[in-house]
Amino acid sequence: MVLRDPVHGDIFLNEDDVRIIDTREMQRLRGIKQLGTAYLIYPGALHTRFEHSIGTMHMASRIIDSLRLNGADISVEEEQVLRAASLVHDITHVPFGHTFEDERKIFPRHDRDERRVRAFLKEGELGDVLRDMGIMDEVLRVLYGDHGYLSEIVKGTICADLLDYVRRDLYFTGIKGDYDDRIFRYFTLEDGNLVLNMEKSGELRRDALSTIIDILRLRYILTERVYYHHAKASSGSMVAKAVEFAVQEGRLKMEDMYWMGDEELLNYLISRGDREKILAEGVRYRRLYKRVYMVSGEKYREKFVPYHVSPPENPKGALQNRESAEWVISSSLGLSPEDIIIHAPSMDMQLKEADVMVKVPKKGIINLSSMVHEVPEIKGFVENYRNLWKFYVFASPEAIKKVGKERIRRACERHFGVESEMR
Repeated sequence: MVLRDPVHGDIFLNEDDVRIIDTREMQRLRGIKQLGTAYLIYPGALHTRFEHSIGTMHMASRIIDSLRLNGADISVEEEQVLRAASLVHDITHVPFGHTFEDERKIFPRHDRDERRVRAFLKEGELGDVLRDMGIMDEVLRVLYGDHGYLSEIVKGTICADLLDYVRRDLYFTGIKGDYDDRIFRYFTLEDGNLVLNMEKSGELRRDALSTIIDILRLRYILTERVYYHHAKASSGSMVAKAVEFAVQEGRLKMEDMYWMGDEELLNYLISRGDREKILAEGVRYRRLYKRVYMVSGEKYREKFVPYHVSPPENPKGALQNRESAEWVISSSLGLSPEDIIIHAPSMDMQLKEADVMVKVPKKGIINLSSMVHEVPEIKGFVENYRNLWKFYVFASPEAIKKVGKERIRRACERHFGVESEMR
């Protein structure tokens, strides 16, 4: 089968690829947008995890082709395991999952939830296909274990996943930019590990370095303009808060979302309770909560750790701290609990792509980020990426109309003991 993809052009699928793609578990990914609520800011960002999965397989296959040209001995059987693992690498995602898992931390991460791995990968139609192909254990090892360079191709630093989503997210958000296909020439294997070769005849390959720098630049641009856009943070937090309310009231479990797409989840939330309905309809009709309080940068970051990081003795500590602060701020102003939402991103924001392993003259195999002194651009990207961290408090349009932004901001400043950077 030949599939026409708007990003990569023609993608060739073999019979085993098609068998995997045609399973219910894969087809459900058509209903889950790759960028969550980013379409509210970039109307074209309607692409889904389904086409991203196929694109990731295509990128993985291109890496394999390049490795073979560079002398790697990769069997047809290994390639099929890699193609299958690339196709199903996002199979455990649920609608708006990153918001629930990485930010609000209502549920475990999709790649660490054994129940979802079992439901989507080990059981059902997809499980039957993988077992019939005789590659179930190998695929699980690639995705959730350590299968050497096969795992690194799918889920490494500069990997098939990244090479697809960077191009795809740029294309569908309308942001101009692309990396050079020469990146594929530099992939090589060293002691069974995936490495980018930046050495030629004992000299540093400047073309290889500039190509990698371009990828880091594009990844940073997407993070700044799309992934951490304040309206995306607001709308994602609204969906997450609605889910939080539904979970607390016993109206929703993770298992309920297994076969939902984005629209099904919004419909479910709208039909379940008044607070969930207000928030979910706010997202559907773009009545978004507004920023009323913001702190960024390094100076006060440690003060906000309790709102994102849970101590081992209290796994739900950060969630409880956010709920408590939201209740204190809203009640002090005579507002409803759903009127105030805290957005606390990860404290440890790292540009992991800068940690790609590269081969350079004299030093051999090193981590690219260790070259910060020789290549100032790398240091700049890493530092600027960390500085994208922002702690927000969002308020509903009704709350702002009722008491005003100024009063809400002052209530936040009293509670957190730090002045807002917004006025």
